[in-house]
Amino acid sequence: MFQNQVYINPAVAIPGDFASSNPMVYKLASTGKMVADSSGVKVGQFCALNADGTVTTVPGSAPSGGLTRIGFVHRENNAQIITFLAESGYTIQPGQPVAAFGQGDFFIKADAITGTPTRGAAIVWDVTTGLINVGATPTATLIDTGYKMITESVVAGDTIMMSNINA
Repeated sequence: MFQNQVYINPAVAIPGDFASSNPMVYKLASTGKMVADSSGVKVGQFCALNADGTVTTVPGSAPSGGLTRIGFVHRENNAQIITFLAESGYTIQPGQPVAAFGQGDFFIKADAITGTPTRGAAIVWDVTTGLINVGATPTATLIDTGYKMITESVVAGDTIMMSNINA
């Protein structure tokens, strides 16, 4: 990445980073593999674990099996920059390994908020867009991930902390 500005205070984190050293648990795939599907997987988003061992961040509908088939894509620097002259990339390319977690504390980007969420608000995943909504009420396409917001307050676009281990 080419430096083109200087901030006095560095960024808190990048979506997909661990937010603590509390226990974290990888998801397991029954096929023994966990790779990005044909559309790629975005780091720092929730994902669906498919029966064939592929992972998708925009499944279109709720995965069968509920939370047992939902994971969070951790940032392990395995996303590749494939756009000509791009400075960064957050997409894991098709067929590449994916690290999906079922438990832990992570930083996420609050793509959307509903109401005025505060600490303890539900983290909801929109399976039609792949975006993360904080404070929304679950529906057929807005899935409650079991994670809660740990940050005290949020504005859409903020990088915030979430946890599902009562941190």
